[in-house]
Amino acid sequence: MKKILLIAISFLICQHGFTQVKHIPSDSTKLEIKVNINIELLGLGYFIGFEGVGIEEKTVKIDDKLVPKKEWHNYGYKIYQQYSRFATSANLAKCFSVADHLWLDYLTAFLLQVENVPNAQLTDAVNENYYINFSKGKDIHEARKNAKIFLDGLNAFAVEIDFDDYLSNSKEYYNKVIEEVEIGIPNKDFIKVMELFYDKEFDNYLLVPSLTIPKGMGFGILNTNNNETKIFNVFGALDFQEFDRKDNLKMGFLNPTKLRELSVHEFGHSFVNPVVFELPDNIFSETEKLFKPLKTAMENQGYNTWKVCVYEHFVRAGEIIIAQKLGKNNEAKKLLLEYQEKRQFKYLPQILSELRKYDKREYKSYFETVQKVMEQLKKL
Repeated sequence: MKKILLIAISFLICQHGFTQVKHIPSDSTKLEIKVNINIELLGLGYFIGFEGVGIEEKTVKIDDKLVPKKEWHNYGYKIYQQYSRFATSANLAKCFSVADHLWLDYLTAFLLQVENVPNAQLTDAVNENYYINFSKGKDIHEARKNAKIFLDGLNAFAVEIDFDDYLSNSKEYYNKVIEEVEIGIPNKDFIKVMELFYDKEFDNYLLVPSLTIPKGMGFGILNTNNNETKIFNVFGALDFQEFDRKDNLKMGFLNPTKLRELSVHEFGHSFVNPVVFELPDNIFSETEKLFKPLKTAMENQGYNTWKVCVYEHFVRAGEIIIAQKLGKNNEAKKLLLEYQEKRQFKYLPQILSELRKYDKREYKSYFETVQKVMEQLKKL
């Protein structure tokens, strides 16, 4: 596969798992924290089938230092050690056989539409956009067939590994995750700042922390159902973890700066992507030459097309603007340096220049600003 104040936490313990929900009382009552059972199983299957393979011999760079991968992904490594015997599961193979061309973000969005495993079913209530890519040729009949195969495999895998047992034994870990996100939640004003800047708002904003999705991964997802639009930030842990002693747990989510930056980034996709998507195709074809000098660096980050690269440029430029508007000027400077120099988002200066004009209302809309930027990029 390719890729807050503490008032109360309500726990729903049911036959097949649990969901934790935290409402944040404040002006940002639209912001919630949830743990999603389906995402936890997807992450577990992904880790034992792919991410954990050869983990003992690999290193990762964290804050410019090489760290053994099994130490950085230590909770994932714990899962790998416990469940690696299921890596050759026929049910897991069945599940992934129809999804090996799909990225985790797409599978995550799909799994948010269905009931909890092992009762996840594709119903007519699920919009085809969430499963059409199960068919490489976007044939709706093939897509439905493959999506059902995927869910059948995942349901059976949950039973095979006794996923309920994992959830029951991990309650204290997930309680701590919720607690850490509550404490580390970004300045609750960041949502209102984003809404005012992009001149758009959504009905709900959901933070979905995951212990099984590998660290460093985050997915921004938009879901419209019954005229209500929710946007999600589904993300793995952000920092080192300690979980050997349950009276001294550190699950890696208590990092306010990273949590704010990641939330603004992933929520940002739901503000930015639909606008960029509306641009005419000729704008992308006329500027595609700009992708060539960035191609290797972008592909190494999983951004394989110029259009995706454009999405990422605008989202990251928005992060910098939002950080500045929140008074986080030093963090905004660090982000610009990280993105422009280390990660090769070379066209950020042009975008930031026009976004600042837009913020001063020199343009009528965010869409007009995006158009202006792309017209300028054609001249480079």
